[in-house]
Amino acid sequence: MMMLIDCSRCRTPLQLPHGAPCIRCAICGAITHVAPAPPVEPNRGAVQPPPGWGPPPPPVHGRKRAVVCGISYRHSRYELKGCINDVKCMRHLLMTRFNFPDDSIIMLNGP
Repeated sequence: MMMLIDCSRCRTPLQLPHGAPCIRCAICGAITHVAPAPPVEPNRGAVQPPPGWGPPPPPVHGRKRAVVCGISYRHSRYELKGCINDVKCMRHLLMTRFNFPDDSIIMLNGP
């Protein structure tokens, strides 16, 4: 995050990179030193809950779901072989490797 400061000699606005203690003005050549920012203290009167308390956050995603399509274009010029087998293999992969429940996979097989 860049901080905007004025040159100590000519007052030209300069962009100070985060963490830099000083910067040289490109216009007049003066070096402007910057004091480090004071540490931020939490409010003394505010009550903050200890870390790790409170309800767990909601799940990021809902239930896993999948739709697997196997279209063979049967009785056409572009008929494909092995589409039904591919759908079954994909279903097996989803269940064993990615832990999809059986009832969350919809298989569409058709001509």
